[in-house]
Amino acid sequence: MTLSDANAILGRLDAEHFLGGAMTLDIAAGERALADLARQIGLGLVEAAQGVVDIANVNIDRAIRRVSIARGYDPRDFTLVAFGGAGPLQACEAAARLDIPRALVPEAPGVLCALGLLLADVAIDYSRSVMRAATDAELIQLREVERELIALAASELRQESIAADDMRFSATLDMRYEGQAYELNIPFDEHAAKAFHEAHERAYGHAIRWRKVEIVNLRVSGTGASEKPEFEEAASIPHDAAPIGEKAAPTGGAIKLYERADLRPGAALRGEALVFQMDSTTYVPAGWNARVDAYLNLVLERE
Repeated sequence: MTLSDANAILGRLDAEHFLGGAMTLDIAAGERALADLARQIGLGLVEAAQGVVDIANVNIDRAIRRVSIARGYDPRDFTLVAFGGAGPLQACEAAARLDIPRALVPEAPGVLCALGLLLADVAIDYSRSVMRAATDAELIQLREVERELIALAASELRQESIAADDMRFSATLDMRYEGQAYELNIPFDEHAAKAFHEAHERAYGHAIRWRKVEIVNLRVSGTGASEKPEFEEAASIPHDAAPIGEKAAPTGGAIKLYERADLRPGAALRGEALVFQMDSTTYVPAGWNARVDAYLNLVLERE
């Protein structure tokens, strides 16, 4: 039994519209897979399926908290971007758990990672353990190590067909106070020791300026810029999207059905809905609305 089975039982994956209609789902098989668990925990099939989805959303909640609240960011100030084949199924409920006001589903969520891989700059990282004091003399000597690592990175970027004018390099130092077991990464320049004290104070609330500072590693990053496409903004004309049909929801009411390819900029969807496309299905729960922006993103917002 999988999360997909649970979503199918809840009507959030449609048997006739999976993979753009290229594959028919066996909903009954998913029900059989979940039936034994439902009996063991004393729940009905739909309630058990909702429980599976709720657990998945709790795990998503925890992951979002680690990259937002734990780093000092309030998730309510952001938009949740949902991608992957399954991300748009969970987006609204995951956002609601953290009071995130909206979610955004890109035009092709199922291949967004692949698109990012194709468009990302080429990055080469080298490091060398140096273990020396952060004195002016040692910093000067480290410039020779920096040049060696930059030469290695440049050679590898050339093998990736990156032109010299499109190469960028940066160097940093892993630094710590003598006796510490952890380091802070500091930009490599003549003020690195001073910058380390300031970074330590920002990170931990204090700086031990009289203590010896050590340089543990020298790191060099080489970046080769790739050609980026230009995304054009389309004319957006507000209008209500036309559903291709509707179906009964297992929990009551009706779910409207839409084809993503039919939705033009300015289209608005209201109420519980499913939006089908080849690489994903988007679920819009009751209490949420959706609209298509000028870049064909699907923007989901709480009422």
